[in-house]
Amino acid sequence: MKKSKIILLTCFFCITALQNISCKGKKEIKKEPANDPKAASESTVETEIMRPLYELAAENGFKMGGAMGYQEIDIEKHKNMLKEDFNSVTFTNEHKAYSLLDWGVRQKNGMVALNFTKADKLMDFAQSAGLKVRGHTLVWDAYMTEWFFYEDYKNKTFASKEVILKRLKNYIEQVIVHFETKYPGVIYAWDVVNEAVGDGGDFKSDDKSHIRTTRSGTKNLFYETIGRDYVKYAFKYAYDCVKENGYDITLFYNDYNTFQYAKRTAICNLVNEINAKDKINPDGSKLCQGIGMQCYVGGYGTQSGCMNKGDIYAIKETIEIFGNMDLQVHITEMAVRNYQKDPASIASHAEFYASIAKMLKNINSTCNNNFTCWAIWGLLDNPSLTESDYSYKMNGPYCGLYSWDYKKKDAYKKVNAALAN
Repeated sequence: MKKSKIILLTCFFCITALQNISCKGKKEIKKEPANDPKAASESTVETEIMRPLYELAAENGFKMGGAMGYQEIDIEKHKNMLKEDFNSVTFTNEHKAYSLLDWGVRQKNGMVALNFTKADKLMDFAQSAGLKVRGHTLVWDAYMTEWFFYEDYKNKTFASKEVILKRLKNYIEQVIVHFETKYPGVIYAWDVVNEAVGDGGDFKSDDKSHIRTTRSGTKNLFYETIGRDYVKYAFKYAYDCVKENGYDITLFYNDYNTFQYAKRTAICNLVNEINAKDKINPDGSKLCQGIGMQCYVGGYGTQSGCMNKGDIYAIKETIEIFGNMDLQVHITEMAVRNYQKDPASIASHAEFYASIAKMLKNINSTCNNNFTCWAIWGLLDNPSLTESDYSYKMNGPYCGLYSWDYKKKDAYKKVNAALAN
């Protein structure tokens, strides 16, 4: 072989080797076609490949939770989103009493029968996808079916306290045992009681736990028929069922506005009351083992109050207070509200979400390692919402980590980066 050819080949291999070396350590880039089919052959969109949120969350000591309802069971994009980025899921309505109670059907012992058809379909998906489930919720006064409290389920005379307690105990046991028998180990937590701490005039002025007697003027029928102890009885029944059957389930109290001072103080009082030794809890067992913080963050129905950094501090402080009471803490239903779609608001929303993620990444160092789940319900934008829609006020139309068509927004990317770095 001629000397000149040898030199040329040597240079070629050296250059190739240097190119290979220089590529090592770079983040992997996936190129996707541009949205405009006409431009697809002329340009590409670079997308950084990111690790799943649940993997990043696990490195910081908590699960990453999403949400779904029966209306999403046949939406493949929704199910794929959950499978890709989450390892916990909550069903928005299908575990609630008004979804399970089967009107007109009775057991032989006179107790109510339950219809698990829709809930089981969601559980089937969760189990097959390898998702753990937060049970939500066993006892909630809102939208509770009135006939549950009637003497014969039809006559509009309330049954006695003793009868209602038997029904409550039977109902809680039926629900827990059904799901644990059919889907063993899938449900890892139950919100035993939801939103029992009232606001404003919804509780008696001398009640330090602020247990609600009414909700926006509507009577709390659990309080009306059982009394303020209904909360503790519910936890006692759930605790005994879990313990006697050897289930590995953590029992939570769940509420909104938990990071507001008055609500937080009342919740602390309530949980201490639930776990105190008395006639309902003669052994002084730890009936309530965790607190769920719903965390709808920002102005209610208005952009004013959204993306307020003070809310992040208040959430952090509240997690630390609850965690240092030796209680597990979950964020259970987060929506970071945003009502405007202009670029500045979308960018602010993404940065604000990233700030939450940065705070949560480090929270276990200051809350006794008791923060164990970050669940988000405001996953998707919904630009079609009008101001009269319930979800408009609760979430805001541009609250999502994902767009309405399940594309990852900058908010998602910044949260992912914050958890990763």
